[in-house]
Amino acid sequence: MSTPLDEDGDVAQEYDRLPDSFRRTRHGIELRLPQWEGSVLIELVRQMDRMLEPPPVDDPLEALVGLRDTAPPPPEDPALARLLPDPYPEDPMASGDFRRRRTDDALAHKRAAARRVLATVPGPGEVLLLDEEVAQDWLTTLNDLRLVFGTRLGITDDDYLDELGTLPPDDRRLPVIEMYELLTILVDNLIRTLD
Repeated sequence: MSTPLDEDGDVAQEYDRLPDSFRRTRHGIELRLPQWEGSVLIELVRQMDRMLEPPPVDDPLEALVGLRDTAPPPPEDPALARLLPDPYPEDPMASGDFRRRRTDDALAHKRAAARRVLATVPGPGEVLLLDEEVAQDWLTTLNDLRLVFGTRLGITDDDYLDELGTLPPDDRRLPVIEMYELLTILVDNLIRTLD
């Protein structure tokens, strides 16, 4: 993974603090974010929450019971399809049955995690203490965001990411790459903190 650089080619200062965003203490996991990072994460998580809205249910009884009679179609958005992988790509019947039984639950789980993350994004200068369950919500949500960005960039392996790191400074993908790298750093930091 390439390291973010500022305009002078030096390592961007705001990234110096990222490895310390999550830190285990005897009381739980401390979360501390620079203001710009918290603001960006709030907006990204809100966008993902909207993306995770379940497909509509026409039958009120199905909506009440929480089990669809017919399977929703596979996601058209490749990023959403990445978050809801098809476990039976060679068997359309099994895939449909899986989507019918599991799509709404999977989306509800991811949305609930994202909303708990939104409720725990620290303000400027704040340090929040997360318990293990909320830390897992952060891991789920950060990783889902990372998968969305990776899908949008077409990242399939580390070699492709290295190639993206050599793009000219006016390439329109650079802000997306920077967000992908930020999310990668945060996920890695949280995984190490949870171990």
